[in-house]
Amino acid sequence: MTIFSPILCLVVAVGLCTLLSPLVNAQSNTEKTYSFKVFLEDEEIGQQNFVVSSNEPDTKIEIDARFEVKYLFITAYSYRHTNTEVWNGKCLEMIRSQTNDNGKSLFVQGTFTDNQMKLLTHDGIRTVSGCTKTFAYWDRDFLLSQSLLNSQTGELNQIKVKELGEEMISVRSQATPATHYEVEADKFSIDIWYASNGEWVSLQSTTESDSKLIYVLQ
Repeated sequence: MTIFSPILCLVVAVGLCTLLSPLVNAQSNTEKTYSFKVFLEDEEIGQQNFVVSSNEPDTKIEIDARFEVKYLFITAYSYRHTNTEVWNGKCLEMIRSQTNDNGKSLFVQGTFTDNQMKLLTHDGIRTVSGCTKTFAYWDRDFLLSQSLLNSQTGELNQIKVKELGEEMISVRSQATPATHYEVEADKFSIDIWYASNGEWVSLQSTTESDSKLIYVLQ
């Protein structure tokens, strides 16, 4: 595992926005775009964008992440992740992800059928029974889950969630009250904040070298 692997766990999920007001039409369609600049400590290393399009009961998620870490003008690490998910209500119906982790190719393809998420990954074939969820940061209800699918690897991560209370944080240079949660998995932990209206506004984690990985909402 490289020094940057916790970054990748976040993307899995994530895994990660200009937060736009919902665009509503007669069919109750909504679309929100989340755009984050991503920093490793004080150094900006890339961005991650999420587009969440809903036409109840279906929701489509499109994720695009690009990271590049340079040392003395030389690229020491690069990362690209794209992911499309389709949800029916609170359950994942389809996933297609591609990842280039510093030259290592990973993929996940999955479809829900016969009460199972059937997955084809770079590591082989696996199934997950029942309602499956990924690290759906844009929907605070994901915090109620006990296990979440890693959209980069296709692995099922067991998680524990702790509410740490309300804090004042900076969102677009404005002090904003937000509820702080800690999401702990076997190999990483994530701190995530939601505003009083339930909107996702911040995320942070720590790499194996104890550097802070910070998502800043645009």
